[in-house]
Amino acid sequence: MIYHEDKPSGLAFPVIVILIAIVAILGTLALSSGHQVSARVWVPVRAAGP
Repeated sequence: MIYHEDKPSGLAFPVIVILIAIVAILGTLALSSGHQVSARVWVPVRAAGP
């Protein structure tokens, strides 16, 4: 007689991947929020004349 084993639904793997992605995004935001870089734009001065 052949017995069929119940297979898990496979829900744990996607949930773990999503949680890891959320932690990575939050970690990236936390690390980048402390570094405020001021933008510097160089504007060439026009030559005075007609």
